[in-house]
Amino acid sequence: MGSKKVAIVTGCSEGGIGNHLCQKLAKRDFIVYATSRSTSSTQNLVHPNIRRLALDVTSDSEVKSVVATVIEECGYVDVLVNNAGLLVASPIIDWKSDDIKDLYDTNVISVVRLCREVVPHMAKRKSGTIVNMGSIVAEFSTPWTGIYDSSKAAIHSLTEVLRMECKPFNIHVMLVVPGAVQSRLFDRQDDFTLPSTSIYGDFLHNIRQRLDAGKNKSTMPTDVFAEKLVAKVIQNHPPHYFSAGGLLTIFRLVGLLPRSVYLFIIWRMFSKSK
Repeated sequence: MGSKKVAIVTGCSEGGIGNHLCQKLAKRDFIVYATSRSTSSTQNLVHPNIRRLALDVTSDSEVKSVVATVIEECGYVDVLVNNAGLLVASPIIDWKSDDIKDLYDTNVISVVRLCREVVPHMAKRKSGTIVNMGSIVAEFSTPWTGIYDSSKAAIHSLTEVLRMECKPFNIHVMLVVPGAVQSRLFDRQDDFTLPSTSIYGDFLHNIRQRLDAGKNKSTMPTDVFAEKLVAKVIQNHPPHYFSAGGLLTIFRLVGLLPRSVYLFIIWRMFSKSK
């Protein structure tokens, strides 16, 4: 493979952050393995440096197979971007246990799966960068997305510990905290409805309002966010923490208030009657 660096990116469906990250890395002469559940969702990735692979990040065997393929073809991995994730809105008590498990499997456990396979290879070379995608809602919870918010809070904690545990092997671990960034994750929620048994029927418009907040004019274009992130990832010493996107200043300012005041304000924002 010569001197080209190698990256694995998960969650690379067209229109999302991962897809744009693949394009930016490929332009910087990385060999990029763009993964998603189906390669049909990454057909727009046609750069000669990009190799598209099918990967269900909730499958131990598929993760092992994909990493083994990369190692067989390239011999090493320089960058792992754990970007795959689900965003689902619903009042907490309306969630079914199996659906919570599925979301955590995709958003949290998949990160462990990928790291378990990739970190030993990075450790042998005493080199590598792991990028975990968190969210501003991990730090500032919002109504109606509690399970998603909690999964991202888990990523924040997991990333901090992984950073410490990777220090002996000179592996950089980076937490990415997007604010409002354009993403098809929100488009998939356009037909959201509540179970017929939900006690939150009067708040359906508020839940839809919360989802629409991720698509307002303050959101950062995905390619702009990806460009800013890649510029940090490719540094010799990437930062431990990177945050960009819309509404960040508002979150940070409101976050200076006592927590009870913040929670009061954010609840009022997403619980108003029509």
